[in-house]
Amino acid sequence: MASEQAIDQQQIDYSNLINSLPTRWEIELEFVQSLSNIPYVNYLAQNNYLNDENFINYLKYLQYWTDPKYAKFLVYPNCLHVLKLLQDENFRKNIINQEFMNGLMNDMVKRWQNDEQSGNEQEDNKSENTNSMPTFKIENGETVS
Repeated sequence: MASEQAIDQQQIDYSNLINSLPTRWEIELEFVQSLSNIPYVNYLAQNNYLNDENFINYLKYLQYWTDPKYAKFLVYPNCLHVLKLLQDENFRKNIINQEFMNGLMNDMVKRWQNDEQSGNEQEDNKSENTNSMPTFKIENGETVS
């Protein structure tokens, strides 16, 4: 009888553990949002994640977050712009460069400052600002936006 109670308790503990783990959706939400952290994206490049075909395919898969029914859950919507940039091979090669990373971060900060200043404008103007993303020059002279 004592062993049955111990087994029941183990099953309850296991169920509690399973229920406390994040769902796949929560993990993907957190990861996509982490892409708004440019030094983290630089870290991914430095550690060759951005050269791994499986990881690149995962980034392609994550584009479902651009759908408004998913995007509404994002706290850091700039992550979608970075996700789009990561689809470009030249961007993936250049983000490892410290100057390029700093330029991207500076452009994003300027954009946030502009959004703050125009915060009192009408909703239509705000959505136009949200859709206008900075463009970046990459090594071969190509422009990525």
